[in-house]
Amino acid sequence: MARIAEIDRTILAELRKNGRMSFVDLAKLVSASERTVRTHVRRMEEQGTIRGYTVREGGVGLTALIRIKVSPGAEIGSFAGEITGWDGVEIVYEVSGEADLIALVHVDDTMALRSLLDKMWMAAPSDIASTTTELVLEQY
Repeated sequence: MARIAEIDRTILAELRKNGRMSFVDLAKLVSASERTVRTHVRRMEEQGTIRGYTVREGGVGLTALIRIKVSPGAEIGSFAGEITGWDGVEIVYEVSGEADLIALVHVDDTMALRSLLDKMWMAAPSDIASTTTELVLEQY
């Protein structure tokens, strides 16, 4: 994995707060020139560090973490790649620990979350050993 420069970490931290911020405003916050910030952001986009800009509605809908344990012999990357493009799935991480994957999802309500979980199980019933869902109560 590529090392991330300190200015890149600072830029990413500010973009997490406001992904629509102008390069001029971002440059002021990170104490760099607008051109420097623009260059770093473009490079991070090209390298895949920044994969997109999303909207997160505060107080609207439901955010959850779905921990997925994949069955022995199942292809983790194939399953993760399939669900990554689904509505409601923001990002899927391959992780160490009890779970193999963690999906960060944004849905309208608990019924939509249930539908998403059902869709996962129906898409690959032999690939999933178990799921554990945690609801996000607050984002800081």
